[in-house]
Amino acid sequence: MNFEPLLKLFKIFEKNKWTTHALYETVMLNFCNLLTNLNEQQRDLILELTDRYNWISPNELSAKLTNTLNLVEAEKLKSCKRIIVFPIMRPEDEDKVKSGHMIVYMVRGVKPFLKQYDHIQVIELIKYEDIKHDKFKADVSDQIFLVDDYLGSGETIKTTIELVLKNRTIELSQLNVIAIASQRDTIDFVKGQGIPIYFDHEEKRGITDYYETEGASEKIMIMLEIEKLIPGGSLFSLGYNKSEALITLTRTPDNTFPIFWKEHKKDGQGFKAPFPRY
Repeated sequence: MNFEPLLKLFKIFEKNKWTTHALYETVMLNFCNLLTNLNEQQRDLILELTDRYNWISPNELSAKLTNTLNLVEAEKLKSCKRIIVFPIMRPEDEDKVKSGHMIVYMVRGVKPFLKQYDHIQVIELIKYEDIKHDKFKADVSDQIFLVDDYLGSGETIKTTIELVLKNRTIELSQLNVIAIASQRDTIDFVKGQGIPIYFDHEEKRGITDYYETEGASEKIMIMLEIEKLIPGGSLFSLGYNKSEALITLTRTPDNTFPIFWKEHKKDGQGFKAPFPRY
């Protein structure tokens, strides 16, 4: 491999301002190893995808959450006395530290800086047990914020909505979904339920939404060849539920193409992914 792909990679890092990230040198090294282990056609695809990849650092999350909370209509907030913040999660994950829990605590941190929220009491509930009918009674002036950093396939938010609404004092009209980023299909699903959704970034499918049908099919085939370098890569082929995501937040969601977060092997040697999950 000549230096041209590496030069393109460095220009992408500069354009996306990734060189300001604390871990950029490690990420750059992992990218260089990956590109070295690919053929020219595969390298070109990875560089195309990297160019539109969203790497959101922990320092950026607070600003993006603030932007998202500022999208909530002033009229809605004016009549609200309490906001109940609840993490989007599967019931089996409520005893783990998930991204939704992190956003719950981040809301606490940014709320004092948002003037339109000054008159509102924020209540944090972090387990499904806490929001059951016998534990929590919603008032008509309450708003329920279901929060997470990233909404992927939509399965988890669907479960969260269903379980929260089992509390008979909570009305559908009181629910709001707050996310730093979300896939388009999930945005459409939430809106289809009649629930407002507020987000800073809409995540498109990294290949399918950027190319015509024939071109997309060709690029998908190239990606499937790349995934053969990943031990067990077929389990998350094209990202969980074929999401084709290109995003890293505090952690890289499994909706992202696995070559960006799973170890790959070449000639028996293992190489770390650019944005490893583990």
